[in-house]
Amino acid sequence: MKNSTVIIRFDEFCSRDNYDLRRIEGTATVDSIIRLIDAADMHANPRESKVGDVTDEIQESLAETPRWFHFKSKGILIAAGECKTLERRRFELIFENDGIEGILDGGHNLLAIGLFILRKALPEEEAAKILRGIKRWEQLPPIWNEHRDKIDVIKGELDFLIPLEIIYPQAGSQGLDTFQNAVLEVARARNNNAQLTEETKANKAGFYTEIRNSLDPVLEKEGEWKTNDGGRIKARDFVALAWIPLSRINENLPGLDAFKPSFIYNSKAQCVNLFNELMESDSVSKKDGAVRNLTHPSVKSAIALLKDIPRLYDLIYKQFPEAYNQASPGFGRMTCVSVYDPKKKTSDPKYLKKQPKTKFYRESVEYDFPDGFIMPLVWALRELISYKNGSIAWSVDPYSFINQNLEDIMRVYHGMVRLAEYDPQKVGKSGSIYELACNEFRGRLPR
Repeated sequence: MKNSTVIIRFDEFCSRDNYDLRRIEGTATVDSIIRLIDAADMHANPRESKVGDVTDEIQESLAETPRWFHFKSKGILIAAGECKTLERRRFELIFENDGIEGILDGGHNLLAIGLFILRKALPEEEAAKILRGIKRWEQLPPIWNEHRDKIDVIKGELDFLIPLEIIYPQAGSQGLDTFQNAVLEVARARNNNAQLTEETKANKAGFYTEIRNSLDPVLEKEGEWKTNDGGRIKARDFVALAWIPLSRINENLPGLDAFKPSFIYNSKAQCVNLFNELMESDSVSKKDGAVRNLTHPSVKSAIALLKDIPRLYDLIYKQFPEAYNQASPGFGRMTCVSVYDPKKKTSDPKYLKKQPKTKFYRESVEYDFPDGFIMPLVWALRELISYKNGSIAWSVDPYSFINQNLEDIMRVYHGMVRLAEYDPQKVGKSGSIYELACNEFRGRLPR
């Protein structure tokens, strides 16, 4: 939560005090929800709230049947590190850890209510123009704050209640520990019907903290770390690439033996599952409340190399067509390859009017082709990585290696593409091609 405290007033409520977590349930007033929106962020929510059919239907209910809204909606669930009882059915919520405290469930409800209140506060044409640009929760607060004074003017006209549930710890350090351990599981369970991705759950549990810290900040910001957050690059793409250095660890750790090179192409879900298995191990990470912190030095050093691998992926993708043509002219004639040629006057999809880009850094390229062709070469980057004294590091400069050797490697590699009948899926799934690529990389390392 952006603010450390919020005061909530209930129209009516009941409290549950005899369990591991304390809980207050009731119907909150509109002015309380306005204060909640003033303070709220969605850091604790496993999903990013976005505008869609669900938020449209909620706003429709608020407009047409406001007095029945608290019967029709499941409402909002809040976790707070401390809850103080005040007079007149009011409670002061105190938030200390915004990673696990705040809105656990009901983010779409809160977004829809915020949009509904803004529509009431603004002239109709102005509201239609301004609110059209709001697609996700993070876009709401700046507009909300800009028109906050107008909201105060009309809040007395709003006649609806919102189901609200607050969970908070029992007194004492043991109660706080129980609360921290339970919050993530509660959030997962409440969001189960939203089909949370494994990546979202893992990110929430802290499994991806080291990955996110290791990435170039430009790419980290474009990752989809939460369901619906609109990131351009899926978290599983980063996790899959992390297995390239992780595979060099010569230790008995969970998930390592079960991993197969082709997973980085055709089973990113399995990359995620095995990474989660690795991170859940007490030998690799330590639990700190609701999250796990990576402690294993070899795993830490492996993930640190992830800062280079997306750029190396793009470098291989960019150089692959020309290196292929040097070995066997005709790369552009493959059925699955498209060529950028804005001057070509034809409707043939073979020729692109819009220039294609590389996957991660969006660099301009002349060819668009499936990444199955290059995945064995990307995997072979592992041969440029050494494991010594429990630490993972590059043994040579990987950028120089690719620039100096890709054309030579392609003289052998292009034959495997031909044997796979120029089918990128066959290339990307063939274990023997991954092994050949590794042999080619390994054979060109300095002696």
